[in-house]
Amino acid sequence: MKTYDAIVIGAGSGGLTSAVGFKNIGKSVLLVEKEHMGGECTNTGCIPSKAILNHAKKYHLAKKLAGDSPSLSSYKNETFNEIKRIVDGILAHETPDVFKEMGIDVIMGEATFTGKNTVSVNDKNFEFKKAVIATGSSPRMIDIKGLDEKYVLTNQNVFTQEKIPEKLLVIGSGPIGMELGQAFAMLGSEVTIGTIDHRFAKLEDPEISPIIRKEFEELGVTIYDHAFISHVDGDTAHFNIKDDEGHVLGSKSIEFEKVLIAIGRVPNIPTGLENAGIKYNKHAIETNIHYRTTNKNVYAVGDVSLRNKFTHTADDAARHVVKEILLPFTRPQRFRQVPKVTYTQPEIAAVGLSHAQAADKYGKDSIIKISVPFSENDRAITDGSTENGLAIITAKKLSGRILGANIIGQSAGEILSTITLAMEQKISLWKINSLVFPYPTISQVIKKASDKFLAYQLGNIKGDVLSLIKRNGSKLFALVFWGALISTFFWYKNSNNLTFLDMARSIGDINATVWGPLIFIVIYTLRPLIFFTATLLTILAGVLFGLWGGIAWTMIGENLSANVAYWVGRFFGGDIKLPEGVVKHFRDEARKNSFMTVLVARFIYLPFDLTNYAAGIMKIKWSSYALATIIGIIPGMTTFVALGASFQSIADFDPEMVSANPKTLALSAVLFIGSLILARFIKKQQSSKKTL
Repeated sequence: MKTYDAIVIGAGSGGLTSAVGFKNIGKSVLLVEKEHMGGECTNTGCIPSKAILNHAKKYHLAKKLAGDSPSLSSYKNETFNEIKRIVDGILAHETPDVFKEMGIDVIMGEATFTGKNTVSVNDKNFEFKKAVIATGSSPRMIDIKGLDEKYVLTNQNVFTQEKIPEKLLVIGSGPIGMELGQAFAMLGSEVTIGTIDHRFAKLEDPEISPIIRKEFEELGVTIYDHAFISHVDGDTAHFNIKDDEGHVLGSKSIEFEKVLIAIGRVPNIPTGLENAGIKYNKHAIETNIHYRTTNKNVYAVGDVSLRNKFTHTADDAARHVVKEILLPFTRPQRFRQVPKVTYTQPEIAAVGLSHAQAADKYGKDSIIKISVPFSENDRAITDGSTENGLAIITAKKLSGRILGANIIGQSAGEILSTITLAMEQKISLWKINSLVFPYPTISQVIKKASDKFLAYQLGNIKGDVLSLIKRNGSKLFALVFWGALISTFFWYKNSNNLTFLDMARSIGDINATVWGPLIFIVIYTLRPLIFFTATLLTILAGVLFGLWGGIAWTMIGENLSANVAYWVGRFFGGDIKLPEGVVKHFRDEARKNSFMTVLVARFIYLPFDLTNYAAGIMKIKWSSYALATIIGIIPGMTTFVALGASFQSIADFDPEMVSANPKTLALSAVLFIGSLILARFIKKQQSSKKTL
């Protein structure tokens, strides 16, 4: 059995990038491909679809300007030959021989996992140190009663046709359905698009969908929304048109020559994943922020594991995997801004949040929506492409931080990268306004958006600042009060030349009163508000009340103080938007496993108040937080109370002079083990309830 440093399964964008990357860092590589080199993108996706769109746009424009002619008809008839020529030209650089010359072994066949570090291809077994699954996706299909397979087209066979269909029915109005539907309409097909969505181009911004719909309808495309196909008779499809509640409003019968199914993608899951200990579901292979599967030596990139099924995201993920294996402490890049483009005429491009999504996340009063029609752009005017052009940028008021952009119009995909860079690097509209854009260019719509932002903001800055204060009035008041409390405490401490230890000793006088325990609990509860150290008070409890009394009163006070800090963190940090990346990922994971996250933090003695405040800011489930705190503080609390109980009197109180008592350490160890057992039992009980 031959062993490789890396085995890459799938020769699409993610697979080829992975294989070349591993070879470039000196690894031995085996590349396995089941069907064809280049994967979906080169053979049946990005490349042929853009080729047919380009061919169709040229044909449509020529016919519109000069009318039909024999030479133009000949150009149309060469559509599929032209696509094949372009695809073959790119594939010439992606043949097995090309990669073998690089030193990469290539084998054509289906890979099956036979163990945690082994795969089988064509009855040959191979062992790997690392593996990357990049098997891509396939068209999602639906079972349509009466539909003969000979009529069915998907992106996998549509480019192998011999002629343009006279009547094409497209099911689905996502990017694939829109691009191919428009291309065939431009080439002369009678195109009908049926979608179950409540509006055409549902994935696009609500302001942009009507613009692209109008463009399609002017091209002669018939569009039916809320259209559910019921059955097919020969070459006629029957649809039920429904309302939002699912009631049938009517029916439509549509004749077709071909039916293009474009309703999404499903991952190509390799066989034998169970043998390798790799978890997956019908939507994707499960991976972490570094694209690692549940098998620590296997990664998954591209459509088989990513929600954003784009060639550029597959390539990006593959590059990260290579860096992660070479440099294990590589920063996760999973949550970056992902731009997307639909290459219709006109193009549609988007990145980040839509205006509606931003309003839900940040509140409508804290954001601004800037619209720039292409009629305000001189380059669009000179090119005659103003009618269907619109750029929408959503940003935060005052700061000018860009939250998202949606663009339709000439070169929309090309200018989107500037906005994506601005979002990634936190470049505000204030800074963009200082940039010099070349004239005349379509990209000046970005500069125009920054002009509009500045004009708005300079005219409304007083109102926006007052609105910000009003929205956060209660927090500002609480913050001022808290600041005054802390300032007063430290003023008293410093003006009397006291240390925390001195103040702890002064608290000892309360033990002489009948209210001693209650006053101690109140002081302990309010302790985090003035940043008084918890350790001193815990030791002091042992001095004042002895071992068991100290444990009892500290248990109450410490839990109350932890909850005070938690709710302070939640109150002040509730609106904090964590940055995309590892911080936000940690927050999400902590929320999923609230109990164990807090418990582990207690057991490894992370700073007590920092843990409390952080739990509140991250909105960790309170019930799990409180229970984990009750259990988690027991070992440490008992240790420090016992240390305090070893003092004869408050006058002798000096924690730095205390030496570890073997009995105290033994008691703490017993309580620690008991706490672990109790924690695991509670976690198991919680898991059982969730399962039920």
